[in-house]
Amino acid sequence: MKEEDKKVFIENINNNRLKLYKTAISILKNEDDANDAIQETLYSAYKNYYNLREKQYFTTWIVRILINKCYDIINKNKKIAYIDDSITQNTVGKEDNYDVESSLEWVLEKIDKDLNEIVVLYYYNDFSVTEISEMLNIPKGTVKSRLARAREQIKTIIKEKEGEFNG
Repeated sequence: MKEEDKKVFIENINNNRLKLYKTAISILKNEDDANDAIQETLYSAYKNYYNLREKQYFTTWIVRILINKCYDIINKNKKIAYIDDSITQNTVGKEDNYDVESSLEWVLEKIDKDLNEIVVLYYYNDFSVTEISEMLNIPKGTVKSRLARAREQIKTIIKEKEGEFNG
């Protein structure tokens, strides 16, 4: 890779660090696995940077690589059993339910996996419907309908949770 390309690559990585982290953690829900996915993504992106024809699509391109790496890790880990977080969550006091960050994560865990991914890309990472469509290789209409379904599921989950506290 040319020196100029290396500088542009590093600058693009630095500009997208938070997006990469948020995407990996939302899919994998495990800090170590998320870091592994990001590391594998950076290696793969660096190795294949010359294949990227239109450099303005760097962010879309690298997030797509990351999503694939995350699913590779999920497939590798399918045989490994993890302790269910819900066991430990049941022992937490009700006052902890008002922590906004954990509440958002809790809600995202409750919605369908394909909806979760799109919500994270759209709301957390500020990707457009078009960019998400390209990343996931699905039509724009599918992205829009999944966002709408996700919003409905989130409303339902929140209403059910509110009912638990009021009932």
